[in-house]
Amino acid sequence: MKPQQMIVRHKLFDRLCHWTIVVVGLVTFLTGFSFFFPSFQWLSGIVGTPQLAKVMHPFFGIAMCLLLALMLIRYYHHNKWNKYDLPWMKAVVWVLLQKEDNIPPVGHYNPGQKMLFRAFVIFVLAFVITGVMMWQPYFAPLFSPETVNWATLIHSACGILMLIALVVHVWMATWIEGSITGMLYGKVSRAWAKKHHPMMLEEEDHK
Repeated sequence: MKPQQMIVRHKLFDRLCHWTIVVVGLVTFLTGFSFFFPSFQWLSGIVGTPQLAKVMHPFFGIAMCLLLALMLIRYYHHNKWNKYDLPWMKAVVWVLLQKEDNIPPVGHYNPGQKMLFRAFVIFVLAFVITGVMMWQPYFAPLFSPETVNWATLIHSACGILMLIALVVHVWMATWIEGSITGMLYGKVSRAWAKKHHPMMLEEEDHK
């Protein structure tokens, strides 16, 4: 593949941020599940002991949320709704059937990816707010036991929902051949962009 046939989809900083989130997020989820669900306590072994998992989980969680927030800010301009999104959503059946000729063109991200983007924004806010309210022994004593219980419930529910969203995210990335390669190396072929994100290619050509 000649260099001139490739275009940048993800900059180096964004790729480093993404894969750091993957590592930090994995530790956060495993330690979280280890003490929210007793049958998964063995997962705390990723950091050593259940006691250490409880201590480290908030710090890994903060790191994950900060990095994710940074990435969301950097990708905000790619995730604004535009005139290409509604036609794509109306043709979502063709998208699932991979009937390329019937799928309307989209830009850097399609509406499905944009909805995931908004879900991650909600998750970050929910994790930070409820996480601070639950954090023993620093902030939890400032709130009533009932409030802390509600925060724990919301925090746990968001953890499960985000896990589902991440499964969808991984599925979408593996379903479209070349997506993961783009996040690994930063570049995709012009042919790939023309097939999956033609308006992105048009935007690139007008720079």
